[in-house]
Amino acid sequence: MKAKKLLALLLAATMTFAMVACGGGDDAETNTPVDNNQTDDAAPTEEPTAEPTEAPVEDDNSTPASTEASIDFEDGLFGFAYCDTKIAGGTGPAELSVADYNGSKALQVVPGGKFPCVALPVDQLLGDKAGDVATVDVTIGAVSADGNFYAVSGNLYSVIGGNKNGQAWSVYLETANPKVATYTVPDGTSFAEGDVFAISMEVDNCKSETGNMTTLYIDDITFKDASGNVIAADTSVVVEAAGDTADPNLLVLKDVVEIDGFAASGDGWAQGGISLTEEQKALFVPGSVIEIDYNSAAPVWMVAVCNEDNPNPMGGWLRGVNQDTFKVNAYVGDGKVQYRYEDLVEFFGEDFGQYLDTLQCESSEKWEVFGMRVGMDSGMVTVGGTELEGFACKGDGWAQAGIDLTEEQKALFVPGSVIEIEYSGDTPVWLVAICKEENPNPMGGWLRGVNQETFEVDGAVGDGVVQYTYEQLVPYFGEDFGQYLDTLQCEAANAWEVFSVKVGKPIVPAKNVTEIEGFAASGDGWAQGGIDLTEEQKALFVPGCVINIEYNSASPVWLVAICKEENPNPMGGWLRGVNQETFVVDGAVGDGVVQYTYEQLVPYFGDDFGQFLDTLQCESSESWEVYGMSVGMAD
Repeated sequence: MKAKKLLALLLAATMTFAMVACGGGDDAETNTPVDNNQTDDAAPTEEPTAEPTEAPVEDDNSTPASTEASIDFEDGLFGFAYCDTKIAGGTGPAELSVADYNGSKALQVVPGGKFPCVALPVDQLLGDKAGDVATVDVTIGAVSADGNFYAVSGNLYSVIGGNKNGQAWSVYLETANPKVATYTVPDGTSFAEGDVFAISMEVDNCKSETGNMTTLYIDDITFKDASGNVIAADTSVVVEAAGDTADPNLLVLKDVVEIDGFAASGDGWAQGGISLTEEQKALFVPGSVIEIDYNSAAPVWMVAVCNEDNPNPMGGWLRGVNQDTFKVNAYVGDGKVQYRYEDLVEFFGEDFGQYLDTLQCESSEKWEVFGMRVGMDSGMVTVGGTELEGFACKGDGWAQAGIDLTEEQKALFVPGSVIEIEYSGDTPVWLVAICKEENPNPMGGWLRGVNQETFEVDGAVGDGVVQYTYEQLVPYFGEDFGQYLDTLQCEAANAWEVFSVKVGKPIVPAKNVTEIEGFAASGDGWAQGGIDLTEEQKALFVPGCVINIEYNSASPVWLVAICKEENPNPMGGWLRGVNQETFVVDGAVGDGVVQYTYEQLVPYFGDDFGQFLDTLQCESSESWEVYGMSVGMAD
């Protein structure tokens, strides 16, 4: 998949002309809007970002020189580099690879829809020399898909002992692209175990002006000590964070089949795609999910061109989007959009797979699609919760092992929670509950959480992961089983090993997600910060919605509502969205995200609280920073 994305980027200009032509036939002409402004909800193109106003004067030393570097990527290794989403606000996943650039090898960074932040584990790369680093030189180049030059800028960051320090870099002149940026380690600090160095892009004029994002090239990363000596790096290091991570805004798919050859691009309102084979058409069945890798300022939707010899009752050329609002009814993540088959029936009709001939993509903004696949919802979710400390064990088939639970751990097993088990084995593991003798469970003292005739687990089974909902375990363990638990174990029909068990609330994928523009704030413990909401933003807070908050703090953030004086909320004028005795949030707490459902906030803010909102803030018991907030609808 990575190779296909990179090839698509290199051929972007050619693909644009070819695929737009493919989608511009007679059927398309009468359905294509004249311009991007025909609806209020079509995503607008952002105003071009101003280039840096306090740029240093260029000189001969601002361009890369051929010198010794700690990391020059000539060995093709980059497993030590990974995309971080916490250090800089609004950053997301990117495709990393080593590619030819400017006469040598460099780390190619292809954004997946959000700004990238590439992080390096300094202690692992440099070993006991990490503390000697005084400066870091980095060569940064910028390349756009259309071949024009656009200014980009960002920050070089160190995170030392949990404290972040950023120093700006920019590539704002075509004559100084690529450019060397230098980071100076702040006085009195030094890299130690667990500390990282990162390169972020936070301004991209290409994205502002075209909707596409600049590809970065990072090269000749040079760690130097106070005397200017270059410190050697171990580039064979591989960090786990370099792997793909689940996107909480997306469904986790199984039985996935790639739609071979699906790569296209176009301007706003242009269509492009491929003619489907019979095997590909057969994939579009009830229960299936269509996932698209794309890059655009606005989500892409699907356009179906149907068989003339087997006409679709809905028509021959069909847009898979509401043509009044052009708001997609889909799950939108970082560089991906997912459509359930059932969501497309409204636009394409029942059993639409049998009528398909050509499948295309389209967007209200300039777009590029790198690939498409069809799979089924696995039922897996992103679990925001607490890992049960010490739960690592193994056994032969039919052997049980686990841990005695603390009172705090027992309290995690409540209605609505999800139990996630990371394991290895030929067959899925299930849970075994041993209950308190002094508080006997009416279901029994030793209980298997599995059908004992079939031994098929009721939970969702993924690659090395089993997830059980609390409700799936009630038939085996009984109502309110958390209060009876004493020991929790695992078991399987074959030899097994469990690496961890986590319990928490599920982070729910949401459709029709809208970013709360301008929501970025920070504060010390017990300080509040946020924004005054517009009428459009207040209208998003309705029953069934979910609120996602991207944040960084030692403890979760919660919401604080300040309500209108002229339309007073019966609950009060200043309301904390958290239990004020325990300060334990009711929302799902994931990796850098807190999610609240509307219903979880009603006990604190009252029914129909959206109509009373004036200002929305965040707060935490520890120093905190919030990068963004979005509101969408749960399925």
